Amino acid sequence: MGKGSLASLQSVVSFLVGLVSLTGALYSAVRFVKPAPATGEVLAVVRAAKTDRALPGSAIEVLTPQDTLVATLTASDDGSARRALAEGSYRVRVTAPRFRAQTRDVQVQRGATAEVRFELAQVSDGGGHPVSRTVGAAQRFLHGLGL
Repeated sequence: MGKGSLASLQSVVSFLVGLVSLTGALYSAVRFVKPAPATGEVLAVVRAAKTDRALPGSAIEVLTPQDTLVATLTASDDGSARRALAEGSYRVRVTAPRFRAQTRDVQVQRGATAEVRFELAQVSDGGGHPVSRTVGAAQRFLHGLGL
């Protein structure tokens, strides 16, 4: 390899290194000018009021303050569910079979986790009307079958 070939190789390598550096600088500038979206997280924790046991499978709805549905979540085995959300105000509603539904307002802030705890009270039948008991038993039977 002669001196001319070595100089050409050095020129090409220098050009490529400069191009990579410039690309990195432009990428950083774009990230600085256009920051990541303002997101936070909501964490819902669902428990039974009397026993403090987790209520897995509870339905958790995240709504706007005008009650528009944003997301539907299902509580995991530990009774919790989480979701990344845009910064803002939300309403979280939780329902579980044989428990009274609850709703809470929550404010999600950028980079933070808004934890919302629910302690659901069981619905007491109190004897009730015989037809109500029969319908409830039929619903429990169908739910047990996965329907």
